[in-house]
Amino acid sequence: MLNWHPGLTTGVPVLDYHHRQIIEQFNNFHACLSRGESEKRAEAGRILDYLLFYAAWHFQREEAYMDHYRCPAAEENRRAHAEFLKRFGAFYAQWQTQGMSADLANDTFVSLMEWILNHIQGVDTRLSRSIAGE
Repeated sequence: MLNWHPGLTTGVPVLDYHHRQIIEQFNNFHACLSRGESEKRAEAGRILDYLLFYAAWHFQREEAYMDHYRCPAAEENRRAHAEFLKRFGAFYAQWQTQGMSADLANDTFVSLMEWILNHIQGVDTRLSRSIAGE
């Protein structure tokens, strides 16, 4: 499970709200993994659909804010987003073609959990310093 905390603040309330939504859905994905097999597959699919769409939508907005505030992490952020979408897209494609096995679900959860936390804490929060310097 992921938990929102003040150390994840970007300085842009709407982006922080987006991050909370991503974390909430990610936690919903984690919770559905403990349910029955058919229910797990259907619910996991809906959550993965949502996360894939929402992440891409959010990334565009976050990148625009970083550009606007001339954040030094903007290019690093773009590369990280592209890597996330590639990695997440591979999990998504595997789920679509092979189904949601326990191993795939666990690998997806662990990999994306680490990425989300490391990215928000390591890159996104640097936006707040750019905003404060304006």
